[in-house]
Amino acid sequence: MKGLFIKDFSYIKESKVLFLFLVLFGFGASYFYKKPTFVLGYFSVFPSIILMSTISYDSINHGFTSLFTMPIKKEDYLKQKYSLGILLGLLFLFFAICISSIGYYRIQQSFNFINSDFLQGCFLTLMFSYFVIAIVTPVGIYFEAQRSQLAMVIVFGGLFVCVALIYFLTKLIGCDLESIIDALIEKHLSIVTLSTGLFTLICNIISYHISLKLLNKKEY
Repeated sequence: MKGLFIKDFSYIKESKVLFLFLVLFGFGASYFYKKPTFVLGYFSVFPSIILMSTISYDSINHGFTSLFTMPIKKEDYLKQKYSLGILLGLLFLFFAICISSIGYYRIQQSFNFINSDFLQGCFLTLMFSYFVIAIVTPVGIYFEAQRSQLAMVIVFGGLFVCVALIYFLTKLIGCDLESIIDALIEKHLSIVTLSTGLFTLICNIISYHISLKLLNKKEY
């Protein structure tokens, strides 16, 4: 499994200029436009994008065929991918916290914003990253490199459409979903945090088994 991490980090290292630009853009949006929380949502989708790109890279030119001729089990390959997703989620959350902290300090001239609500908000953002990873991993396994762009459109386009549909349907029936969510988080933040963590864990377990079935069905 160590070799798989070295392979993926070597691939990620090749895109360091792009990642630097994305970090600087997030810093600029958070610092100059005085929206420190923007960067939390902005960085939350990057772990899944990078993870899917590593899966696409592995499958280029029948790469899975070569990869699984080596003493690498499909179960270990998937465990490494989900572990990589966890590390990437923590890494980008660290960047987001640092950048948002600078933005908050510029506005408030203090670090009073660092409290339990802020930390639980960061945790919810991290869970969203892992939820997206649970979706993109089996999709990336299924579509592989040849249709990776289509897979990206399906995942992120699908998420956008689902959120938009829920928003407009609630508006149509006269339900203020934003107020309900804000009130729920404000009054029961700890319960929401624990429930979100448990839900995300279950989603990733299901995602792992789906990805494993997809790999086993393919002939390598």
